[in-house]
Amino acid sequence: MTCPRYSSFVRSQAPARLAAAAMASSCAVTASSSSLFLVLLFLASGGLAPPHLRVRAQQPYGSAIADCPNQHNASGLLGYFCGAGGAPSCPAFLTFNARPPYRTLASVAALLGADAAGLAAANGVPAAAPLADGTRVLVPATCACTATPEGRFYQRNATYVVRPGDTLLIIANNTFQGLSSCQALQAQALRGAAPETLNASQPLPVPLRCACPTSAQAAAGARFLVSYLVAELDDVTAVAARFGVAVETIQEANRLQPPYTIFPYTTLLIPVSAQPNVSRIQTPPPPPPPPPVVAPLPGKKSGGHAGVYIGVAVAVAAVAAIASAGAVLAVKARRRRRAGAALDADDLAEKDGKGKGSDTNTTPSGFTGGGEFSLSTSEAFSSLSVTDIKSSLKVYTYAELRAATDNFSPDRRIGGGSLYSAAFNGDAAAVEVVDRDVSTEVEIMRKVNHLNLIRLVGLCHHHGRWYLVTEYAEHGALRDRLLAAGAGAAAPPLTWAQRVQVALDVAEGLRYLHEYARPPCVHMDVSSGSVPLAGDGPRAKLRSFGAARAITGATAGAGAGAEEEALFTMTSRIAGTRGYIAPEYLEHGVVSPKADVYSLGVVLLELVTGKDAEELVGDGVGDPFAALRELVEELDGGGDAVLRRLEELVDPALPAGSCPQDAVAMMVRLIERCVRRDAAARPSSGEVARRLLKLSGVSAVSWRNSPESPRSSGSGKGLMY
Repeated sequence: MTCPRYSSFVRSQAPARLAAAAMASSCAVTASSSSLFLVLLFLASGGLAPPHLRVRAQQPYGSAIADCPNQHNASGLLGYFCGAGGAPSCPAFLTFNARPPYRTLASVAALLGADAAGLAAANGVPAAAPLADGTRVLVPATCACTATPEGRFYQRNATYVVRPGDTLLIIANNTFQGLSSCQALQAQALRGAAPETLNASQPLPVPLRCACPTSAQAAAGARFLVSYLVAELDDVTAVAARFGVAVETIQEANRLQPPYTIFPYTTLLIPVSAQPNVSRIQTPPPPPPPPPVVAPLPGKKSGGHAGVYIGVAVAVAAVAAIASAGAVLAVKARRRRRAGAALDADDLAEKDGKGKGSDTNTTPSGFTGGGEFSLSTSEAFSSLSVTDIKSSLKVYTYAELRAATDNFSPDRRIGGGSLYSAAFNGDAAAVEVVDRDVSTEVEIMRKVNHLNLIRLVGLCHHHGRWYLVTEYAEHGALRDRLLAAGAGAAAPPLTWAQRVQVALDVAEGLRYLHEYARPPCVHMDVSSGSVPLAGDGPRAKLRSFGAARAITGATAGAGAGAEEEALFTMTSRIAGTRGYIAPEYLEHGVVSPKADVYSLGVVLLELVTGKDAEELVGDGVGDPFAALRELVEELDGGGDAVLRRLEELVDPALPAGSCPQDAVAMMVRLIERCVRRDAAARPSSGEVARRLLKLSGVSAVSWRNSPESPRSSGSGKGLMY
């Protein structure tokens, strides 16, 4: 039996002390009744039956993690039991918390004997990228039933080299954080030998706790079991909400009994129907401490304040009554929403075409309906109700997309990537095929509405892939237009006025995200490849919102034109395009609008030079824009030599006479400010937009366009290299 008081005591203890205190605080006052209860439980669970006839429908929850001398086999501390009729092996998931020295997916994979590439795919983070302390890592694993002298247990085996000072308890609870137990280590790794026989540098097989769904769980829709490491302040309700499952399924899967107390450094089995959403399983920050209680001033008599106290009491009672009524109404509304969402989810699942054999055909582009770990529409959009999706977006069937793209014909591929042109009832659109979680991306795109942001029209979910249907930009990406300029190009080179307009469009799109969107958003993947051109002009729009995120916890000025100096957040998941990523984002994971401004500065430099970003930044060693800064410093002095260097910088494909000297000088100064290493020294996107608007009206002396002009030679490496 477990003492209920332990649940509050355990939260402040270190792993080894915590577990030892748990054993010391067991409720001994009912020892005789406890023994009788255990005997009855033993008999009821088939304790007298032969081992091969015992059936364990669910797994027991073991909390005696520090009682290493005793096996606690009945509570599953030797491992999760292989049930009768259960699968011999299955895919499963473990969780692990990043902390030194395991702060990258590669190091976590090495410890747990997992595949680093599989961890990177499951968590959406490069294997070598540093992780913030406490980041919860999702570990895909194959779980197998293994025969041992103590019985048959589900487990995943890893190998650990013992370090000086290690004990079985330290290895199980500190190093592996509770994914194994000291009892299992002694039984399997030491083969029952005394713990004192453990030697430094000894390779130690470590059985990791995992399990396969029972037939009853599988019938209820569970495809995987997650071995979840319980954290401090966790309770069953919070864990269930984090995984989007019912509390009862966790209670049943772990044979939890009231009051359902769980303890840190133990594992809970979570039955899930699909791969968990990594962003949702992260532990939220602790709530702020309550405000301090202000004591009454000394020397004051309290008797005179009786009326005040009575008034406060009446007010508190009234607030409590209102809150209770509101809670009742909220529960009823929530039940109605759940019922509606269930109906809508069924409708979406039907529209997804699940179960239709024709949907698994391979397209000419090589896309197949695969992916064992896939998210359903309602699961991927767990932060949205299905009703919200259908009210703002069109949900397409996969058959509609195949018809609109000629079965994803290579002839409809745009730019050689995963973007296709499409036609729905004669209306042009673009279809992007993605293999990532798009819930955040769609949540942002469906709420923004601006001329310079690509509009999301609808979506489709099919066999683990998402298909985003957006408005069509008929002139292709800015990058392709700049690099294709020259003889034989399908479209003429952009004039100087057109380039300034494109720059202004991109800046205005970012300004809307940074200053007008609520909450403020950052794009985090601005590049010439994410700027499609459309319409007359042409006009530029921003797309590729896969790395975009809302900054919900920052403070910003209110109203139009507000500065976003205080807007920032942190991340360990670095995304973006090489050459455009701001230093503070790449090195420290700082996410802010100023990172978008840095990327915008690189795009502006591409517009001026006609060169690709990778060519401009070179190998990335040192300051890639040192020569640009030197040129800006020399601009104030003037002189023919400086003007010649400035002229060499300009794209030789620009039409003759279209490029004013003063405008180029102003643009170069603005670019230098945008790409400064110090984020605080960069302008806001609003200031960039205002300066570009002024710059578009500059029509000073044009460059010379004689054969002797440096621009005529096509030499453009004098500045950057």
